[in-house]
Amino acid sequence: MKKSLVFLLVLLVPMLAFAQENVQDLLAQGNEAYMAFDNQTALASFQKVVELDEQNFEALWKTARALTDVGKALGGDAEKEHYIKADQVARKCIELFPDNAESHYVLALSIGRLALFEGGKKKIELSKEVEAEAKKTLELDPQHDGAAHILGRWNYNISTLGWFLRAAAKVVYGGVPKGASLENAAKFFAMAIEINAEKPVHRLEYARTLVELENYAEAKVQLQACLDLAKVQWEDGNHKKEAAEMLKKIKNK
Repeated sequence: MKKSLVFLLVLLVPMLAFAQENVQDLLAQGNEAYMAFDNQTALASFQKVVELDEQNFEALWKTARALTDVGKALGGDAEKEHYIKADQVARKCIELFPDNAESHYVLALSIGRLALFEGGKKKIELSKEVEAEAKKTLELDPQHDGAAHILGRWNYNISTLGWFLRAAAKVVYGGVPKGASLENAAKFFAMAIEINAEKPVHRLEYARTLVELENYAEAKVQLQACLDLAKVQWEDGNHKKEAAEMLKKIKNK
């Protein structure tokens, strides 16, 4: 019996070592693909890690993030399906790793994307959850620029709702979430830039908010910065295109 156990251990040790080495290789492949804006390969790599180790935190939260990236590029029903999967993976992250900022960040991200496909009361409920999860992210990691950006978008989107939609939401659903303002949106986008000044999208959304606040001079500065920065995310080509168009529109303001 003892000889059998020893034999099994001799077999298992190299197998476990190989599996761990394979996990590290797959994580490296996924990270490399993400940096190269190859979202499909990144997703496949992180999902393979989860298959080998379903409690691998890095693979879990990056799978959720990759699902939102891939989904956004697909559009339609496939887009929503990817957001639903991202939401499920993100909730598993929180279940297993409730004290890690990335768990709450990817949930805020996936819920925010999923809310685009919802309407009425459900959309309002999801919006409240987005705010709560993004705030929890910043509570756990005050240097999380992604969470600051989400809170900027949250404030902007609610603040720019038309009066009719606001009135309808108040009558039917009890109102939109309170506390949102363009000033708060600007504050959070400025925070995101202070934390990570190299992301074009922070500059673009800050500029969009500044235009709403009629601070055209600073908006132009931020839009030019968006154009001058290197691409660091897969959508930055679109971000730069939009920045150029916005800059042209406010040129004489």
